[in-house]
Amino acid sequence: MVVVDIAPKTEEMKVKEASETKKEEVFVLKPLTHKQLAEMYGVSWLTFQNWIKKVEKEVGKKTGHFYHVPQVRKIFQLFGIPKQINVTVNDVEELF
Repeated sequence: MVVVDIAPKTEEMKVKEASETKKEEVFVLKPLTHKQLAEMYGVSWLTFQNWIKKVEKEVGKKTGHFYHVPQVRKIFQLFGIPKQINVTVNDVEELF
């Protein structure tokens, strides 16, 4: 004999199920290439190059192929958080 519970779920049960199924993605601020940043902002390499030229004095020149963490942070401050990444409110507060 199988017993099936058909009673409606309480709000507490719904919240618990939602929190159990939700997986949090964490974005770690790390050195990024010009190409990676352009992809995150959803623009071409050339468009991102034009953006960076305008703020190069504030951001600084990249070393090798990468913008270092402080430079990436400054880029996020100047251009906003890219839509292709998920960040929490605390992460955004730490950036600014």
